[in-house]
Amino acid sequence: MEILPQTIRNSYKMKNIVIVLLIAFAFGQSFGQIDKDPVFNSVSTGEKQFDNFLLISNYYTLENNIENRGSSVFISENPSLEEIEDAAINLPSDFFILTKESKVICMVILNNSPKREFLSIVMRNNLHSNFPTSLIGDITENRANEIVRKGFDPNGIIENGILRFNGKELTIISNQEIEEAVLALIKSEKLDKKRPSNIIMPSQREIADYIIAESQEGRELDFFTEIKGKEYDGVQIKPGVFTTKQSVALYKWGRACFDLGVNTIDDAYAIFMKFKDGHISDRSKEYIRMGFYKEWEKE
Repeated sequence: MEILPQTIRNSYKMKNIVIVLLIAFAFGQSFGQIDKDPVFNSVSTGEKQFDNFLLISNYYTLENNIENRGSSVFISENPSLEEIEDAAINLPSDFFILTKESKVICMVILNNSPKREFLSIVMRNNLHSNFPTSLIGDITENRANEIVRKGFDPNGIIENGILRFNGKELTIISNQEIEEAVLALIKSEKLDKKRPSNIIMPSQREIADYIIAESQEGRELDFFTEIKGKEYDGVQIKPGVFTTKQSVALYKWGRACFDLGVNTIDDAYAIFMKFKDGHISDRSKEYIRMGFYKEWEKE
């Protein structure tokens, strides 16, 4: 299902592009191999402004990766606790994108295997370098939090900086420690002095502002005006599956949010509420969610 014109996707769908580039370099360095079309799903976790730069922090999730056949790090549709533990400790976890005026300067990834070190990639010339790190611990904070939040181990718990998981005690490396180490690396290696590339990486705020602006009547993401008065007319979306035109419009809008780099479905709901002056119905949420996760496009 084609949602957005190519020009819009080229301008704003940079999050997925730069992540794919990062995976290609990181996997080549860390694992000695690169998938033809590398996929390692991630979410943005924060943005930090300093001087004239924006540092965007991101996290590679276990969910939608190790049990996802489309992912480069697929293990099993039902991975064991031992497999989850191995992936949680050894797979790359946190990476950072440094931008200036929305243009990507470099990316820094924390590799955990075969040894813990930082990998930096200067995007203008694809120069990548490895740097040792003094970070101490067994597992990153984001990984530990996901393990407990997703309930991979019913007995999993975090106490006093320790993750108890699969019968083991794993020391947690805090997000603050990682971010401080990345900022120190950027300064010591003068990565902030490198010239920006032509790759655009808008912030989450810029993406949200763009979506709200383009959702107005007559703009690129206005899927609603043309169906006014016909919202509840029936349409067939695939053989034997029917819905309403309003549902299709909401689906397309949710799909567009994903394509443009909106971080989570909750972020998409928040943007829709701003667009609709604070209102979102349960029905709207359902079809936006389906679009965000491309449910009608799955086999």
